[in-house]
Amino acid sequence: MSIKKNERIQINLDLSPEIYETITNLSQQINRDNAEVLLKALSLLEVTVEAKQRGKHIWIADENQNLETEITDIEDLSKIIATKGNKPLVLSIGNSRSQEDVELERKVRELKFKQELRKDWIIFIVRDVVFFSAAILFIFAVSGYSLFMQIYR
Repeated sequence: MSIKKNERIQINLDLSPEIYETITNLSQQINRDNAEVLLKALSLLEVTVEAKQRGKHIWIADENQNLETEITDIEDLSKIIATKGNKPLVLSIGNSRSQEDVELERKVRELKFKQELRKDWIIFIVRDVVFFSAAILFIFAVSGYSLFMQIYR
């Protein structure tokens, strides 16, 4: 079956009343239709999967950038959705690290970035400056020697 890029496909979903109510409430909150809510949910899942594949994490932080929740696995999203029944949405912070650990990890990442930047500069200087200069000097030396031999004859 070949699907064209702009072609739309209609599917039927069997949803629990709680999930349907959640979708409807979200669609009202963001002034979009139910399909848009599902598309945004799929986008969030896609970002989470890509982050996981790249060894990155999704964090939920408050307005002061204090860590509330770390989504380390796609299953975390599933657990959040699964708790949407009659229970309120509760984000587990049992696996999250303390604020000091998060700050320390940020500083370590910053140091690693600086170290990589220094390494890149050293490679640039050695490869592009030293080798290029040596190559130019070699070319001038060979050209000068050839010119000297031509004049000397």
